[in-house]
Amino acid sequence: MNTCLIKNIIMGTFIIALSFMLPTLSHAQADTHGGLPRIDVDSKAYSATVKIMGLINKGDYDEAERLSRRLIKSEKRNNKKRNEDSDFYKGAYNSLCVSLTGLGRIDDAMQVCNQSIGFSPTNWESLKSRATLYYRTQSFQKSLDDFSLSLEHAPNNQEIIDVLNQNIGVVKSKIK
Repeated sequence: MNTCLIKNIIMGTFIIALSFMLPTLSHAQADTHGGLPRIDVDSKAYSATVKIMGLINKGDYDEAERLSRRLIKSEKRNNKKRNEDSDFYKGAYNSLCVSLTGLGRIDDAMQVCNQSIGFSPTNWESLKSRATLYYRTQSFQKSLDDFSLSLEHAPNNQEIIDVLNQNIGVVKSKIK
């Protein structure tokens, strides 16, 4: 699988996932009993997330990395009072993983992917990103395991399911 195809698969599934996340974010309501805070879709974190996705789509991984790190730092600072991490914070780690992968910094990307999965062990996007990293390092069994887990936790969207099944097929063809 060539680098361009891997990049397109990563970005395609990332964009599809965000399209599912946006309606949820735009309809989030305040919980007066200490639950989830109201999410403002016009927030800086949302704008930063959209910008990072655009940069990754354009292949500007240096700037995407910089903005992902900035978003992580900002969200960490903003959420200290609640002692919890926002979805933007968790997503920024996956964006950072994708950016570092695009830059060819595989060891750094793996570390960040593992952090992202540590925050959300069933996050299909983070599992898919790490599966792609494993594929690039020719750790095909680990790649297959992560793609399979990603499929297991993926949203009920045929395009995402098809892409993950295609990735699984490619990885299986590499295992002898």
